[in-house]
Amino acid sequence: MEARFGGSLRLPGAAIFAKNPSRPGKMCLVMFHRQTKRSLLLLVLAALTSAHAQYEVPNEIFRRTLLIRSGDEQATALKFDQGGRIYLVTTRRLGGRLPLDHAVVQVWQDQTWSDLQTVRTILPAAKDVDLAILETDEQIAKPYSVVKSSEVLTTGQPVWIMGSFGAIKQQHLPANSQKIPHTATEIAPFLQIGTLSAIHPTRPDSFEIHFHGTWNLLIAAGPIVYWSPVHKDYEILGVIKRNERDAVNIPFPSNPPQKVVQSGIVEGYGIDVVVDTIKGNPHL
Repeated sequence: MEARFGGSLRLPGAAIFAKNPSRPGKMCLVMFHRQTKRSLLLLVLAALTSAHAQYEVPNEIFRRTLLIRSGDEQATALKFDQGGRIYLVTTRRLGGRLPLDHAVVQVWQDQTWSDLQTVRTILPAAKDVDLAILETDEQIAKPYSVVKSSEVLTTGQPVWIMGSFGAIKQQHLPANSQKIPHTATEIAPFLQIGTLSAIHPTRPDSFEIHFHGTWNLLIAAGPIVYWSPVHKDYEILGVIKRNERDAVNIPFPSNPPQKVVQSGIVEGYGIDVVVDTIKGNPHL
């Protein structure tokens, strides 16, 4: 039976120790109870923290997922760090139309299109790989926290696919309306959780992902990320492959015209395809 002292509830071990202060064995029992409970509590908190972190994609990867355009062609671009230099990973459909040197693309940010001059346009040697990498003159001293994957994944692994929506102009609010914080007007990229359903290690488009829903071709070249149980952090598995074959026009007018894939299946290029393309064309 639990004993009460001064109106408060005490554990049985504590009650025994209070009545028998001269018996050190009981003191060890109380300390064991407390240490065990403390250890269990820390274990539960650590598990809850880890589980919570697995479903909170870092803000950094959102900031690195951009919408770019060249002429009427728009696409997602992923900011990728290789050796401290920033590259934009995008689709070959967009990048293949650019000059090989000093091309200018536009980036959608702060509700407007801004010019960005690139250093080089790098295309994979295999023409059926729908990727282009735009080298920029931006450099960072500290690497990004979300790095490329270095693990061997298995099917059934949950993954997150991301990409950019089309540019949307926010409506101007009346002068007398309450001011909305700048961060509240920013449009978050497309984000869906799916399951790694197939792996083809000998192909550049080595991953197949299933999820519930449709996806816009604009998200092609967006990042595929997953939670690494080994490193306890998010890592980049690859980038989304454009699927022109299964795309259909969206059921309402848009400028430029947009297409969606309704199958709920996404194929992805392994991130090593990006790294190998950059390394095969080193900065001079």
